[in-house]
Amino acid sequence: MTTTRKAASTVAIWVLLALVATFAFAPLTARGADHLDAPGLTSPGGKTRLDINDVYVFEGSDPSKTVLAATVNPIATGDTKFADRREGAYHLRIDQNGDAVEDVTYSFSFVDRFFRDGQFVTVRRATGSEAREVTPDGKFIGFGSTEDAIRLFSGNGKLFTGLRSDPFFFDLSGFRGTVEGVGPRMFNDGMESDFFEDLNTLAIVIEVPDSKLGKQIGVWGTTSSENGSRDRQVDRMGRPAINTVVNSSGPIVQADSNAKNVFNAGKPKRDVADFTAGTIAALQAFSSLDVEGAYSDAAAGALTGVLLPDVITYDTAMAAAGPLNGRALADDVIDIELRIVTGGDPLGLFDDRDADGAINTDGIGPHDDYLSKFPYLGVPNS
Repeated sequence: MTTTRKAASTVAIWVLLALVATFAFAPLTARGADHLDAPGLTSPGGKTRLDINDVYVFEGSDPSKTVLAATVNPIATGDTKFADRREGAYHLRIDQNGDAVEDVTYSFSFVDRFFRDGQFVTVRRATGSEAREVTPDGKFIGFGSTEDAIRLFSGNGKLFTGLRSDPFFFDLSGFRGTVEGVGPRMFNDGMESDFFEDLNTLAIVIEVPDSKLGKQIGVWGTTSSENGSRDRQVDRMGRPAINTVVNSSGPIVQADSNAKNVFNAGKPKRDVADFTAGTIAALQAFSSLDVEGAYSDAAAGALTGVLLPDVITYDTAMAAAGPLNGRALADDVIDIELRIVTGGDPLGLFDDRDADGAINTDGIGPHDDYLSKFPYLGVPNS
């Protein structure tokens, strides 16, 4: 049976819903879209404080502004701190012309405060070639303290850094039983449970005017640390779980054990060259769980062509509808991802597939603690 691409532009839209929020199909103790994405379910480089969990891009309460947010450090507590500037730094990177190369980078560095709780944070903005450095210097544009609810910085922007409720939602134990055969639980067995509902994370949230970003943008996050006389990239993330899915060394994909490290150290502009073959293989492995069998080479290739490079694409003139356009906190991309990654074709894009995949839902919806105004992420769980 042959597979035909129908409505190529529609494929390009809906493919974003396919893998962008997949977890690694492997057992774990705590994982959001990108938690613990180094080999052996560890943090990249062994640095938990520089481990990116999730990246979000969405319209602010003022529609003329865009929110960029990154959560880091899995299962954070009230005592958890960001990496000190001597240990590492955090970056939100923006491509403004579709070439998967950053044109603007916001960088955040932290130091402990000696006479009161919390940390002091500085914000810098680099542009042009400087924005592409592993740890850009850039222009100093603002400062604040962790846990400050609203801190203004130059350019009419807002900054929040500190402990927040983890916005991610997923039935992890149902996933483990259904996909990995670990434990007694299954998806949709009447015992649905959101593993992340009561967990906290450290968050970096900025809200900036659209004019500072551009209209059609690509966004991803990175962390970096000093390695001798040179800086090195520790972790990176754009769309949820591209690395953990494509480079899973679990029993389904069986990728090379070092592939996740290579991905974390890489740049989006190299993704098509470096990870196309692995992404096609991963899609075919997961879709083989479906009764209709694995995606054809043509179908898997079409999906891969949209998934890579690994950046969140967003039109700042529109509200987020993630992962189609940006990614908002409440976007329930898991159900769509489960359906399509495991072989479902709900829009009838391919002649030889029906709408259902091997797994179509996890039965879990968004949290109820998101805020309607800055900093948007819910207050920390006790």
